[in-house]
Amino acid sequence: MNWTRISSILIVGFTAIGAIYGGLSMVFKPSGSLLSLSTGLLDGSPFVDYLIPGVFLFIFVGLFHLAALIYLLKKLPRTKEVMFAAAAVLAVWMVVQIIIIGYVFILQIIFLVVAVVEMFLAVQLKKQQQ
Repeated sequence: MNWTRISSILIVGFTAIGAIYGGLSMVFKPSGSLLSLSTGLLDGSPFVDYLIPGVFLFIFVGLFHLAALIYLLKKLPRTKEVMFAAAAVLAVWMVVQIIIIGYVFILQIIFLVVAVVEMFLAVQLKKQQQ
């Protein structure tokens, strides 16, 4: 197993776990209290609590990354495309979040960088396949 595949499995798995945990935490406690988030962060946004953002985080980032992880582990066809798409969704999620609530946490930048790294790794995996 090469470093690109190992790195991809680790970063995609980490992102899947984090997004699933974060999304479910927001769904089960829309006040944000499980994640020490204040609903005041949502002032000026279309959301009164974290329920809808939590559902989106869980499904579109968490489950999408979980699917990419399964693709990676099973070496399924289109793995690189699924991984790249999951990373693109994460990047869009982070950019939209920064636009809506502003820059609040270092994690916003970290996960934006993670998305770019995932895209880079997906491209590297694709090149190795050829």
